[in-house]
Amino acid sequence: MVLMGLPANVKALKSAVRHELQQGIVARFLRLVPLDWSEEGRIGLRIEVYGCSYWAGVINFDGQGVISYRFKMKKMKIIKDVIALRFKTSESEGVILHGEGQQGDYITLELRKARLLLQINLGSNQYGSILGHTSVTTGSLLDDNHWHSVVIERYRRNVNFTLDRHTQHFRTNGEFDHLDLDYELSFGGMPYSGKPVGGGRKNFKGCMESINYNGDNITDLARRKKLDTSSFRNLSFSCVETHTFPVFFNATSFLQLPGRANHNTISVSFQFRTWNPDGLLLFSNLDDGTLEISLDDSKVVVHINVTTAASNNRVDLLSGSALNDGQWHAIRLVAKENFAMLTIDGEEASAVRSTSPLTITTGGTYHLGGYFLQTLFPPSQRSFQGCMQAILVDDQPADLHAVEKGTTGAFENVSLDMCAIIDR
Repeated sequence: MVLMGLPANVKALKSAVRHELQQGIVARFLRLVPLDWSEEGRIGLRIEVYGCSYWAGVINFDGQGVISYRFKMKKMKIIKDVIALRFKTSESEGVILHGEGQQGDYITLELRKARLLLQINLGSNQYGSILGHTSVTTGSLLDDNHWHSVVIERYRRNVNFTLDRHTQHFRTNGEFDHLDLDYELSFGGMPYSGKPVGGGRKNFKGCMESINYNGDNITDLARRKKLDTSSFRNLSFSCVETHTFPVFFNATSFLQLPGRANHNTISVSFQFRTWNPDGLLLFSNLDDGTLEISLDDSKVVVHINVTTAASNNRVDLLSGSALNDGQWHAIRLVAKENFAMLTIDGEEASAVRSTSPLTITTGGTYHLGGYFLQTLFPPSQRSFQGCMQAILVDDQPADLHAVEKGTTGAFENVSLDMCAIIDR
């Protein structure tokens, strides 16, 4: 998504206002929103848009395959680089490109915690008096499954690093100005052969298009089988779409989903991302009590209250920390007779359990993001601001398409099939 403000003419009789875009926009749809109009309350709009034909060579990376661009000579001593590509992914980690040399030079572009990290080293000496490692980070929330454009322009030690038309200029550390690379440049991950093992880095999983390296169209070369793509199980030149269906919540939102009533087990899971340390994630009225999952001081807190004529049982679980970092985090809660377990991000170390006396009877309705109905047991947190996806209630995937059509559940002030969390 590209947002851009363009001033227009003041009166219709004046000559047209012409805008030349410094960088082209690649899009399927163009939406124009007038922000101002005449005192009479009338909007007069006439627009002519000029574009050009666009052919995008797309490659789908499955997280396993790597494209190897072999140099014509074994060693390349490069003084100038221009690398350009576009990518989209729902993964927060992954190596986009990597090249290295036996003298210690390297260039790596990768996603780290959904931010774009460029690392480059034009050379260090063996005595440690010259250290060439340079690291620059840009962007945030780049795992939003939208296309992002990257351009790296280097001349000697001067580098322009551009993400979605926002450019950072920097000079590399050290005193050397050539990038000495051996054999190849890898796209989509670390090379399978070579000195480094990759340090546990993940390969890129998602789509790239319009990959260009110093004038060579990498996508076209791969399509014509001029590059080594043997590590791919099935090389695809179309983008395999993910089936995530995110939901965006603001301070007045809620999403109501049906579950199974009169069941003796609670089983819910979902992913969320937010910048806020507090907020109600899920609330449900049980047959004889309440279930609440919330963020409290950036930790996940679960309260289960069951009240009967004979007893009043309460289970409290707490796990995680710093979960308001804008990254996707996964929650799974299972509760049944005399047992409850909360797990964060699928990590066994995060699992907390309770064997307190407990009898569960589900109520059949779950509220996510907010709960604004009158109740004898109001939740402690009032609203969640952020995004959720991959929602399962009572072990059944939530049919958010049906919710959107109004055939099941209910919602208010939510944005379906999009995550509109603001980049920080």
